[in-house]
Amino acid sequence: MTLSPPPARLLWDKGGLWSLMTLEACAARGLALTPISAAQIAAGGLAGARLLVVPGGYASLKKEALGRNGAHEIRRFVEQGGRYLGLCGGAGLALSVPDGLGLVKLGRAQGAQRLPGLSGEVLVRPARGQGEHSLWQGQKNPSCFHVWWPGQFAEPESPEVKVLARYQGPGPDLCVADLMVNQTDPADWPALEAAYHMALDPDCLWGQPAAIRAKLGRGRLLLTYLHLDTMDSESGGQTLMNLWQGWLGDGAQVKTQKAMEPKRLNQRAAHLASRVRELWDLGRELGLWQPRHPIMPLWRRGARGLEFWSLLRLSQAVAEAAGQDPETEQVLAQLEDALGPVLRNGPRVLRAQAARLTGEEPEPKGAEIEAAWFSAPRRVGGDLAKALGTLEAGLATLLSSAAFN
Repeated sequence: MTLSPPPARLLWDKGGLWSLMTLEACAARGLALTPISAAQIAAGGLAGARLLVVPGGYASLKKEALGRNGAHEIRRFVEQGGRYLGLCGGAGLALSVPDGLGLVKLGRAQGAQRLPGLSGEVLVRPARGQGEHSLWQGQKNPSCFHVWWPGQFAEPESPEVKVLARYQGPGPDLCVADLMVNQTDPADWPALEAAYHMALDPDCLWGQPAAIRAKLGRGRLLLTYLHLDTMDSESGGQTLMNLWQGWLGDGAQVKTQKAMEPKRLNQRAAHLASRVRELWDLGRELGLWQPRHPIMPLWRRGARGLEFWSLLRLSQAVAEAAGQDPETEQVLAQLEDALGPVLRNGPRVLRAQAARLTGEEPEPKGAEIEAAWFSAPRRVGGDLAKALGTLEAGLATLLSSAAFN
């Protein structure tokens, strides 16, 4: 039996790990949410939807995937009364910046207000006059939320944009780059900033906007750099439930999220995930990263931990979603082909990173492959980009098949 999708949609493309995080967090709370591709949005796929959730990830890549038609459809959806929830990169996509859609008259903080390497828990308080908003229902003041390398909002000037929450101070495990804030003497920040060649002192963040709300036509937007979709975050999960109930009412929850239900293990998919796990474990043995929060490890400055963690989490999700049908086997064949070069060459790349971080000269071939995979900061290319893209697309196929067939 084919089921009608619930009224909330998740922009899947160019989200990767972040799309998976949002879907899993909502499934854990029983919140109805269905992935939708950029192409589907461009073709009018938001018809019948009431909420569009845009997860983390690079806004520029999401905008490129949406194209002119997709951007137009999102604007029309909101103007006609839809709700837009932007989480981190999804918040950035709505801003009036070169890589945004201009849905909100607001830019990003610049210069000394920028703190690029922030991750972990932060204390957040309601902005003046906003304590009754649903974001704060059932929350402490201040409350502890998670951030994962957020941008920062500029201070709103338009009356259509209201600050909902402001950063107040560090939470227990807040990090800047690979430094634990609560283990760093504030007097040491200037020297550390000189050594790291980046802003590190979190004092510039306190008082800045963490979440905003805005209007566009008949619609409403809530943009936040707080990762409400951090699994096991009581404050984040409570906020998601508040928002779903307020926006969707009776359509907010489902008894189960069929796309995430456990299945009989597909051995082929499980083997692929175990090989990616071996690659991740090697990086840990080399000292490139260590455990921290269950959904996000801590890696050393200079190590490309996010990309390898994305490989692992997406491959594990594929193993969980994989069925025993011909369509699944076709997806797995594509994944094996795309992941093959990464699994073969990944150890050389990890050793090259480890050598560089210890001041040694990396092995030339490993360094060459590393340069192809990581040609620019926060960007991915070569075989690694292909593998991550194939994982993202393959997982979408499996989740769609599981949910609606």
